[in-house]
Amino acid sequence: MSAWILGGSLALLTAAVGLPYVWFVRRGTHRATAGLRAIAALRWRELSTLVGQAMQQRGLRHAGRGHGEAAPPGDGSRLLMTDGSQRWLLACKHGSAYRLGSHHVTELAAEMELAEARHGILLTEGRARAGALAAAARHDIEVIDGRRLWTLLRPYVGPETRTQVEAAAEARSRTEAFCVAGLALALGALGVVSGDALVDGLATLRAPRGNVEPQALAAAAAPAASPAVAPREPERLPEDAGIEDFPDEATLQHYRNEVVRGVSLQPGIGRVFWLTHNTLVVDRTGTIEAIWPLVCAELERYPALRTVRVQLNPRPGREEQVRWRQCRVQ
Repeated sequence: MSAWILGGSLALLTAAVGLPYVWFVRRGTHRATAGLRAIAALRWRELSTLVGQAMQQRGLRHAGRGHGEAAPPGDGSRLLMTDGSQRWLLACKHGSAYRLGSHHVTELAAEMELAEARHGILLTEGRARAGALAAAARHDIEVIDGRRLWTLLRPYVGPETRTQVEAAAEARSRTEAFCVAGLALALGALGVVSGDALVDGLATLRAPRGNVEPQALAAAAAPAASPAVAPREPERLPEDAGIEDFPDEATLQHYRNEVVRGVSLQPGIGRVFWLTHNTLVVDRTGTIEAIWPLVCAELERYPALRTVRVQLNPRPGREEQVRWRQCRVQ
């Protein structure tokens, strides 16, 4: 049941975050992209009509055209407008491939001086670089690029174009929504498959500590009077008769759990857990010399675990180093 809960939670979380993002955030981006593509496909005469209508809402009226009509193709077109007291020069770099730089702004500023225009507006379906924005601020020129241009012109494009733009944005968003749903299902299935292994790992980490008598702790903390006992081949006890030398994975995991239980019950030892299948971690409260024979006695009961590495953590409040040892090397 825990694995199914984990998988279901992953799937629901992915869907709950991904689907609203795709539908409410990404769809706006797709709408702007499709709209700019539609605007870029217009002829300059059609685009200038839309720009003129948008500028009328800002209080500007046509005052005649600038000299941009004689400009070579790809250099943009100009509109000269007025707000009643001052002239405005509008330049459009028509095409989504434009990347406006500071030289585009400087060029418009020079044309504004020739046309005796006080303000300027530079429009493009492309993007404006940081240098262009900085230069525009110095020359009192407004830059309208990319998504801002679509927002400005959207109310004035034909209903057929708006319908096509919305359809394209929704189709792209539906595709991304299906991808998010597929990802949610995949993560849910992964959570179900890996949930059992995760639960087993958490159970190992939460293995209970043994109840150690205070007298035993004191004895373990005292310096050992005799050197550590050298590892030797343990005698098979009657209760060890059923232990397999070459167990399968399920049996080996059972042996690991038994080692954790047995070692944690020994004096001078706190928490015990498996960091990996071949590394046993021991939080000790006694000296290494006192606890090491006890750790090896438990490990050597199981032939398949005699050569695992043991990480011996320092005692609490002591400036000691982590030590690694093996009961057997082969």
